[in-house]
Amino acid sequence: MKKVLSFVLTSFIIGNVVAWFMGAAPIDFPKQAYNKQDQINLSALKQTLKSEPDDLDILVELGSQYSLHNDIELAADYLEQAVRLAPTDALAMAWYNANRAKEAGAMFDPSMGIYKLYKLNSALTGISQAVSDAPNDLSVRLIRLATFANIGEINPLFDQVFDDEVWFKDLLKRQGQYLPDEMKSQFYLSMAQAYLMKSDVNDSDKIQSYLELYQAIPEKKASDLEHFSKMEAHFMSILGSERGAA
Repeated sequence: MKKVLSFVLTSFIIGNVVAWFMGAAPIDFPKQAYNKQDQINLSALKQTLKSEPDDLDILVELGSQYSLHNDIELAADYLEQAVRLAPTDALAMAWYNANRAKEAGAMFDPSMGIYKLYKLNSALTGISQAVSDAPNDLSVRLIRLATFANIGEINPLFDQVFDDEVWFKDLLKRQGQYLPDEMKSQFYLSMAQAYLMKSDVNDSDKIQSYLELYQAIPEKKASDLEHFSKMEAHFMSILGSERGAA
């Protein structure tokens, strides 16, 4: 088996929504359970890697799956191998730096967050560079969109989320009927998350619109629905506060 998953559509956000804060204390990224199919895929990939240790696709696939499940150290091992093997590969660099962003958040920083912020900004810059190198790579765009939308305005490059919004809207307009629902779900949830993070009272309609677009998706993962419910509750609490203030 050369490559189990040719295109990663697993939700980047679900299970990875945390309260991003700076300071010495580490952020907790709860590890996500592996279902039976996950375990089969990982086992097959690792078996293939034994005979093909320099297979870039397999290294990136393993690293990305571990990162999505918040096994950050395991992910780092495979993704570091991938970027050493192919330092200019955009997908490898995007995943490597997305995982580095988690490493930055999860670390204990005795400098009261100064080094943590430096490492985070370095990782986010690396993700943006990957998009610049491969602007039409859907996977690379999804990685930036989901990572940046989740971290919010502590990221000096946060506004690039809205560049990705334009790119994805154009893609949906041209090829929407051919794109999987899981990708659309990721886009809608990421943008709702981004506008929530932006915390602009004028964006309420955009948040509601993206949540409604997500609701219209026929089939949804249980984890997606859980995240949607949390975002919807957060959004409704904001609306309630605004109405109370009025």
